[in-house]
Amino acid sequence: MSALQDAVSSASLIVTCGPGGVGKTTTAAALALAAAGEGRRVIVVTVDPAKRLADTLGIEGAAGGEPVEVVGATTHSDGSLWAQMLDAESTFDRLIADRAGDAKRAKAILANPIYRSIAGSLAGAQEYMAIERLHQLSTSGEWDLIVIDTPPSRHAIDLLGAPDRLVTFFSHPVYRVLTVPGRSLARITNAGANTFLWAIRRLAGAKVVEDTVEFFRSLSGMEAGLRQRAAETARILRHPDTAFVLVCSPRAEAIDEAVHLAGALRSGGFPLQATVINLVYPTPLPLATPRPADLQPGPLADLFDLHADLTALAADEAREMSTLRTLSGEVPVVEVPLLDDVQDLDGLAALGALLR
Repeated sequence: MSALQDAVSSASLIVTCGPGGVGKTTTAAALALAAAGEGRRVIVVTVDPAKRLADTLGIEGAAGGEPVEVVGATTHSDGSLWAQMLDAESTFDRLIADRAGDAKRAKAILANPIYRSIAGSLAGAQEYMAIERLHQLSTSGEWDLIVIDTPPSRHAIDLLGAPDRLVTFFSHPVYRVLTVPGRSLARITNAGANTFLWAIRRLAGAKVVEDTVEFFRSLSGMEAGLRQRAAETARILRHPDTAFVLVCSPRAEAIDEAVHLAGALRSGGFPLQATVINLVYPTPLPLATPRPADLQPGPLADLFDLHADLTALAADEAREMSTLRTLSGEVPVVEVPLLDDVQDLDGLAALGALLR
């Protein structure tokens, strides 16, 4: 059984990561479809897929980031495929509702102007919400397999530390000063956060200062729950039933990024199951007849030139891929040839067969 076949059949979580534009999202969808075909209940969570893939999965224009069943994904009686477009703001809202402790407090946070202005635009919000959505889905018990398609970024590995970064925010001295129980706004502005609040007041006015303090205060008390959630997510990501799949192309810049990500996965203790190299040009078969030395310019000469160019391109790609193969060590490397753009479930099924 191949590494990816094993993941499709038995993993509880597959995380695809890698640079943008290499077919990472399509790879995630193809693996999810293959698992559904084996009778598993699968959900694939993706960020901003190409329009054709979104149409194929039935999530184009899906509101609120809720799961949508992919019609016709499998004929297996026990299998089903669901897809979800990640929506950072709605996921953040759900996090607040889950951790606030009571409806009144949750309502106050969600209505706060400061919260509403940053909920979907915090630095790393998509990365954090991808992991937050993973926690919600994993603890629900509804799915045999969750496939997370991480946001494309040279620093995509940073999303794995996103829960801890949010916890770090709650330990920041400014946050601690602003949330000391019993302090009035006047006393706070004379405390250690004075410079911080003075800057906000100068830039945006006193009302914004008041809203900021109330926002921080309304979050006070959630630290313990968020710390626990971060620890649980870290365990899920490093669990033996989790499979990370690194996706790249044979282009030099993609290989460089993949090398960086592979090293980061190893140093972070995340289980790298396989590396997929998409968009590989096939090596042309050798010519039965060598190019005549006296061949004149024309259609036949153009064909000889094209063959030479494709052969050189394939050789260049092979050299680039050898670097990644060496660094991958015992991790299997799967090469997928350059294919037509995947436009439907049949195309995803064909890709899934090549991956396994």
